[in-house]
Amino acid sequence: MLKKWTRIIAVLSVAALLAAACDSGDDTTATTADNGETSAATEAPAEGGVTVNWAVLAGFYTDWAEEVAAEWEAETGNNLNVVGIDFPVLYENQVLESVSDTGAYDILTYDVGWKAEFSESGHLLALDDLLAAAGDAASGLNDVHPALLETTSKWRGQTYGLPYYTFTMGMFYRCDLWEDPTEMADFEAAYGYPLAVPRTYDQMADMAEFFRRAPGDTLKGEAVAEDFYGIGLMAGRFPHVQDEINSIAWTNGAKVINDDGTPGVTDPEFVAAVDLYVNELLPFAPPGAGTSAFNEVVGQMQSGLISMTAGFYLDQYPNMIQTEQLIEGARICAAPSPGAHTWVGAFGLGISPDSENPEAALSFLSFLFSESAQRRFAEGGGSSTLTGIISDDALVSANPLTTGHYPTLLEVLDHQVASNYIANYLFVPQGGKIYDEMTTWYSAAAAGEETPQGAMEKMAEAIERACGGPCEVANDALGAGYSPTPAPFPYDELGY
Repeated sequence: MLKKWTRIIAVLSVAALLAAACDSGDDTTATTADNGETSAATEAPAEGGVTVNWAVLAGFYTDWAEEVAAEWEAETGNNLNVVGIDFPVLYENQVLESVSDTGAYDILTYDVGWKAEFSESGHLLALDDLLAAAGDAASGLNDVHPALLETTSKWRGQTYGLPYYTFTMGMFYRCDLWEDPTEMADFEAAYGYPLAVPRTYDQMADMAEFFRRAPGDTLKGEAVAEDFYGIGLMAGRFPHVQDEINSIAWTNGAKVINDDGTPGVTDPEFVAAVDLYVNELLPFAPPGAGTSAFNEVVGQMQSGLISMTAGFYLDQYPNMIQTEQLIEGARICAAPSPGAHTWVGAFGLGISPDSENPEAALSFLSFLFSESAQRRFAEGGGSSTLTGIISDDALVSANPLTTGHYPTLLEVLDHQVASNYIANYLFVPQGGKIYDEMTTWYSAAAAGEETPQGAMEKMAEAIERACGGPCEVANDALGAGYSPTPAPFPYDELGY
């Protein structure tokens, strides 16, 4: 039997969710600058206080940050200036400020794929001495889930940042379709096995094909008036297509970077992953998939256009669950993506070596990672990185519209730890540059501009240029001879 989450019966819009999460009661205003930044208007700090400038991902993250900042300011007498930056320019903006030694930001925000590069290039300050000096003030940081701590915090045995928001991937699907008796019988008759949460990407491809319906076809026994698609994909030229394709490749046992530092993207298992994405999943996605990022896939689900996602960010649950209020009879379930070796990571926060106030910056990070702040973050729709928050059944029961994905998130994170799987790519100093190249060549394959083989050959060339030859895989801190090996997700044990 498929695992079922609690049925959501309350009606709550995105606006209400964000208002509940972000209404801090202050009158701070924000202005958008020409460079895509949103700068919070701030007052001078209290006498004896200092100002800490934080470059943060714009949007819900910024709103919540300002709420927490107000509490920290009141407690410490310091001032936090929150600078919201759109994700497409976040990497470039922070790197330019860092290499120019401007000291513009005390706290930087980085994607897990940038951690190695930011640490190696001197954009982040090693925090170990500061953490040791902070003592009990930083004790809450010890609860970060171990699957996220190594990948987003550690570099060459030192701590360079702390993960504050996880976008770890699973999948979403219309469980009302999967549990419909007619659909179940028709699927098994056509494919020879039961309709259930897909355990492999081949099964996902079968289900994507099965749920593609043309006008006049039936779905749950009723004729559809418009095209209905089997899967939603983030195949546009945005920094998301690589997360979908890498998840398939990692499940296949393939690697972006081989253990010897050579590109792994031209290996047969990796090319096969790209081929499956392009030729077995994409044909059953909406025509707009080639220009879609995660927001578009959420919209496709909410409008009743698709049956499921591929590997997809579990943090989007508060948006996905609204489908139940928008489409009569729809039910949304979360599950691990096939194989469960998916994009596991977080946005991390680190301190700039150019900061004039590193102790105050760490004070705010400690406050941000406190149990109370992370609990409010979760209640408002954020995906916490703290084990105690993610595993809190009472929290999930009390907040089904915002934390209903937490059980699946915990299962995926626990599986990564149990299987000892961390992708080699995350231990390459040029990781940020390589990640950007993935957007170009993976989307080129999806758009038909290159064959899967041709796109991966050009991706391999880009990797070699970035590394100047074979890449250094700096995972020595994980132990001599460490080599991650994919392991199957325990579907039966967990009731999928």
